[in-house]
Amino acid sequence: MSLITISGLHKGFGAQTVLEDVHLRVARGEKIGIVGKNGGGKTTLLKMILGIEPVDRGTVKVSRGVRIGYLAQVQVADEGRTLLAEARTALDALFDAENELRAAEIQMAANPEDADALDAYASARDRYEFSGGERAEENLLAALLAMGFAEADFDKPIRVLSGGEKTRLAMSKLLASAPDVLALDEPTNHLDIRAVEWLESFLTRFPGAVLVVSHDRRFLKNVVDTVWEVEGYGLKTYSGGFDGYQEQRAAARARQQEEHERQAAEIARIEEYIRRNIAGQNTRNAQGRRKQLAQVERIEAAAQDPQGMKLKVQTSGRSGREVVVVERASKRYGDKVLLENATFSLERGDRIGVVGPNGVGKSTFVEMVAGEESPDSGYIRRGHGVTLAFHKQEVDDFEPEETILDAFYDRAGMTIGEARAHLAKYLFSGDDVFKPVGALSGGERAKLAMSLMVLSPANLLILDEPTNHLDVYSCDALTDSLKSYDGTLLLVSHDRALLDEVTNKTLAFEGNGRVRLFEGNYRKYREAVAPSLPTPTRPGTKSPPTAAAKPAETRNAHALSKERQKLQKQVDVIERKIADLETELAEIEGKLAAPGSADEAVTLSHRYSALQAEIAARMEEWEAATMELESVGAA
Repeated sequence: MSLITISGLHKGFGAQTVLEDVHLRVARGEKIGIVGKNGGGKTTLLKMILGIEPVDRGTVKVSRGVRIGYLAQVQVADEGRTLLAEARTALDALFDAENELRAAEIQMAANPEDADALDAYASARDRYEFSGGERAEENLLAALLAMGFAEADFDKPIRVLSGGEKTRLAMSKLLASAPDVLALDEPTNHLDIRAVEWLESFLTRFPGAVLVVSHDRRFLKNVVDTVWEVEGYGLKTYSGGFDGYQEQRAAARARQQEEHERQAAEIARIEEYIRRNIAGQNTRNAQGRRKQLAQVERIEAAAQDPQGMKLKVQTSGRSGREVVVVERASKRYGDKVLLENATFSLERGDRIGVVGPNGVGKSTFVEMVAGEESPDSGYIRRGHGVTLAFHKQEVDDFEPEETILDAFYDRAGMTIGEARAHLAKYLFSGDDVFKPVGALSGGERAKLAMSLMVLSPANLLILDEPTNHLDVYSCDALTDSLKSYDGTLLLVSHDRALLDEVTNKTLAFEGNGRVRLFEGNYRKYREAVAPSLPTPTRPGTKSPPTAAAKPAETRNAHALSKERQKLQKQVDVIERKIADLETELAEIEGKLAAPGSADEAVTLSHRYSALQAEIAARMEEWEAATMELESVGAA
C-alpha cells in the first residue's frame, strides 16, 4: 500500500524550473534518502509533499488517515510547562488509543459476541502498538537523553531553554509521536555523534516510512533503503540503499556513455559515407542514408556528477614541531567546566578530529587555539612559524544586502575578473554572484566563507563543523581536498565519514573538563573507548542494538581469553533467545489482525504484552552482558 502518491509534479519559481514531471510513491515502512545539489529542489519537494509549498501542476495524494510528522511543524505550545511535561504531549495519540482499548475490553467482557467491540479493540490495539505500546514512555525518555538532555533538565520550564535546546526537544517529541511518515530535513546538522548514532538506530527500527533530506553519507548508508536523487529538473529513484545508489548511478552513466560513444562513432562513419558519395554515382544511397540519419534519436553523453566546490588551501611553509601546546589549561562558563587542568600538545602533520557531545567545549577550544578566546588559567599557545586559517561553524560577518561578489571582492583584494574566477570554484558563476547574501542557503553561505578562508596560505587549518549545510557532492569534494592538504588539521565534526577518511588522531571532549588525545581516527576511537551506544542494523534486519561494532578479530575464539569466550557465549545465547521471542511476537501480531473471537483476542493480547515484557528483560540482560564483555576487552 502506498502512503503517498505523487503524479506529474511540476514546480518553478518565476522563470526558473525546479522540478518537472515527477512521479513517486512512498510505501509503508520505506526509508528514503533525498539527495541532490544545494538549491536543486530537495527541500521544496519535501515541503510540497507536506502541503507547505503549493504545487504548480500535478498531484500529491496522501492516503486517508496517514499522519506525517515534520520537525518544522512541531511547535512548543506552553512555555510555562516543564521540559518533560511538554515532551509527554507527543504521547497523546498513545493515551487516546489506550483509553479506547480499555473501553473495548469492558464492552467485550459484557458482550463477547459484539462484533463492533471486537473491531474497535483490534483498531485501538494497532494504533496503541504503532504508537510505541508499553515502551512508548521509555522510548520518549531515551529520545530526550539521546538528544543531549540530562534528567536534571526534565523539570526546567520551556522558557529558559535555548533555541538549540528547543529544537532538540522538538526532535524528541517528533520521534516519540509515532507518525506514519517521518519527514526530516537535514536532521543531523545540529546533533553530536552520539545523538546521530542513536537517531540511526531509532530510524532503522521505526515501523513507519521515513523521508530524509541529508548530506551525511554515513547516516544515509546506515538508514535508507531507497534514494531519490534530484538532478536537473527530474528525479531518479535507486534501490539498494546509499551504496546501491552510488553503484547503480555509476554503472548507468558508464553504460550511457558507452552507448553514446558507440552511436557517435556510427554516425561519424555514416556522415563520412554521405560526404564522399553525395555528389557521385551513389548519390541516391547517400541521400537515403542522410534521411535515415536525420530520424535517429541521439543518445546524449552521460551527465557528469554534480560538481562539488574546489576547496584548496595553500600551506605557508613549515611550522615548528609543536603546533599547539596546551599546558594546565582550564576554562569554565558559570558552573559548566569545559577544560580542567588539560595538558597535551599537537604536532606538525597531525590531523586531529575533535569530537564530543554538544556543549562540552569543542568550539570554545578551537576558538582558544585561534586566539579568539583565552583559558581562565594555564595557557594554550601556537608554536613557532604557525599560520592559521579558521572556518567557524556559524558564518555571521556578512551584510545581508551585499551581493556575493561585493562580499568577496571587498575582502579579497582581487580584480573583478579574478574574484569571479575564484568564486566559480565554489559554484558561484554567472548571475549567481549578484545574489544578495541574505538570500543564500546555509550551504551557500558556508561555501562563500570557505572561498575567503583559503586566500591566506596556512599551515594550521581549523574547521568547525564544515559539512553543516553542504550537499553530498561538496562533502565528497571537501574530503578529497583535506586528504591532499599537507599542513596540520584541527577538525571539529560530527561527520563520521569525513573524520574516518582525513584524521589520524582524535581529541575527545568527554564532559566535566575531561579531554583525551587518542591515536587513531574516529572509528578506531569508537571501537576502543567510546561509551555504550546503539549501532544501527541495515534496514529490514532485526538485532539488538550493539554497544559498538564488534570487529571480526574480536570474534575470533583463538584470540579470546577464556573469560571473554564465556561472556561471548552468554551474549550469543541471549541474542538467539531475543530472536525467538521476536519471531513469536510477529506470529501473534498476525493472529491479532483477524482474531476468531473476543476471548481469543484477549488471550492473544495478554500473551503479546507478556512477550514484550520478556523481550525488554532479555534486552537488559543483553546490554549488561555486552558491557561486561567490552570491559573485559578494554582491560
